[in-house]
Amino acid sequence: MLGWFKKMPRLPLATTEEREVILAKQHPLFREVDAGFHVYLEIIVANPQWDDGRIGQELIRRGVAAWLAEECVTFGPMAWGRKVAEQLGVVCSPLFRLHSMIDGTEQDMPLANEFAYSWARAMIGLYRTPERNEVFKLVSTRSAEVNAVSNALHGGASEADLRGSNLQPSIVHLRRAVSAGVAPDAEPGAAPDGGA
Repeated sequence: MLGWFKKMPRLPLATTEEREVILAKQHPLFREVDAGFHVYLEIIVANPQWDDGRIGQELIRRGVAAWLAEECVTFGPMAWGRKVAEQLGVVCSPLFRLHSMIDGTEQDMPLANEFAYSWARAMIGLYRTPERNEVFKLVSTRSAEVNAVSNALHGGASEADLRGSNLQPSIVHLRRAVSAGVAPDAEPGAAPDGGA
């Protein structure tokens, strides 16, 4: 009779044990990134209609450091959205354009040096599965990359038209100063294995 009051089934997230297999090979900082990213996924699954600002506030309320909350909200969707674009044959730039919300300066930076981006890429293998693909879609569809591909397809392009096309660096607004002297083609740091 009151079936419409039923809660929707909870989407499954990767277990601690599954994430630990990847974490065991990484720098200890990735444990903090993993914890923040896992909370990010919990929030997205429970509140898919929330905007990025509200998700960031909830991350901070739940104890995630402000810098990490900002980066999970920014780089999680970018990492997973790029995977979708790449599977369609789109070539994504290895850079992003950092727009400093501190002083308004901009600089192209390597995505491989971003811990939250690297960790989200490492998690793709755990989420691009039949059991967890709904979680993957909730995150990836929040990205500018999926939005650009979707707009092209809705504008009349075919998947064949997209193959070999290039996505330029996404502009990312962060509360971070642009580092002087960092070249965009600097050797990237070690990124986690898996999914990328």
